[in-house]
Amino acid sequence: MMPKKAPGGSTTAELLDYLFGPGERDEHTDPHLVAAWNPDPPCPARAPDRITRADLALRLDAPVEALRGVRPAEHVWHVSVRNHPDNPVLFDDRWAQVAAAMVHAAGIAEHGDEQACRWIAVRHATDHIHILATLARQDGRHPGWSAAQLRGHLGDDVLAVLMQGADLPLMAPGWDGAGAGKRSRGPFSPAAG
Repeated sequence: MMPKKAPGGSTTAELLDYLFGPGERDEHTDPHLVAAWNPDPPCPARAPDRITRADLALRLDAPVEALRGVRPAEHVWHVSVRNHPDNPVLFDDRWAQVAAAMVHAAGIAEHGDEQACRWIAVRHATDHIHILATLARQDGRHPGWSAAQLRGHLGDDVLAVLMQGADLPLMAPGWDGAGAGKRSRGPFSPAAG
């Protein structure tokens, strides 16, 4: 399994449209939530009568709107996490554990912090998930870092936290998921967006 830095940005709604949409070549199959800041979130793909993508964007962005002071230019953090091809296929409950470990290790939503940043994990393929977080705490405070700083933070320390006693599948250092056998420049060195 390997996290791959992905572009952040300032538009939650556009990223949700991509994550829950068909993909660029209709490669997205059964897009759905596997985890979130809220333990039982409705999924816009599976329960559109309960929540739409636009509603989910509003819920994710609510803490950004409530920030005291200037809002960040980029308030959306996005990363994809791809399972190594040699690992067994992970089911949604395991992907949920991976997502929670990732946002904890990155400092976005540490375990037990009910005022942490809001985030979701979306699965639209068997081999990877996408994690989206809005970079504003629910208590109205700035989280203390920017999307650009988090892209730089996604490094060996995150890998170490994920692999230490988390009972998660082993990650393959150097695997960037971009193609069979393709190696990145290091454990977390795919190009940042």
